[in-house]
Amino acid sequence: MIRAATVVRLLGALALTAALLGCSSTKHHRADGLAAATGLGRGATVLLVEPDIELGELLASGVQEPRLDWTQAARVHVEQALDAALAQREARVAPYLEAADPELRERQRQLILLNRAVGTSILLNKYVGNGLPHKGEAFDWTLGPGARALDAQARFALFVFLHDSYATGGRKALAAGLMLVGVGVSLGQQVGFASLVDLHDGRVVWFNLLSAQSGDLRNPTDAAAAVTQLLDGIPL
Repeated sequence: MIRAATVVRLLGALALTAALLGCSSTKHHRADGLAAATGLGRGATVLLVEPDIELGELLASGVQEPRLDWTQAARVHVEQALDAALAQREARVAPYLEAADPELRERQRQLILLNRAVGTSILLNKYVGNGLPHKGEAFDWTLGPGARALDAQARFALFVFLHDSYATGGRKALAAGLMLVGVGVSLGQQVGFASLVDLHDGRVVWFNLLSAQSGDLRNPTDAAAAVTQLLDGIPL
């Protein structure tokens, strides 16, 4: 199982690299055979899996402390921005609902954890470059046909992972994870990734990494801007 701390540590390393290069950017990939300009059809139903969002406060001691109030505010703003962005693409948004059946609910939970593990593997292979040698340039990641358990009707599932942090005095701190890789600096970085999964076959059809040096997810305007970047290149 891939723990959240592993993802945060990896994103922290990626954020540091981007910050040192002085860039704010996104970089997306599409599944093999899906051309850059290809859309997958207007009107598709997209299951919006509850975004994994966490905001933290960087204390004077250098310790990062999760802030539930900031996280809750960011989650509201990000989810509203995601709904609006998908509506602009004429997608029908289906909220994620846990199954009442315990067995199905556990399968759903395992699929969400699997998506995190696959996302971490994509980050290692496509952005860090020390992943699985046999993959090469291929982008053929999948959650498997069991992905349909997430929703019986939706065509796609959208997963979002987004972390940010702010210093006590109001200055933005480097995104969650930098302290875990031993970097005691405050550079201001927002990092996350998003993936679109075809629930027909479990294929990851699109994946995007976000790294930004500005923006405050605690306000709706900046959250909307982050979502715009996060959905860059999504084939909808």
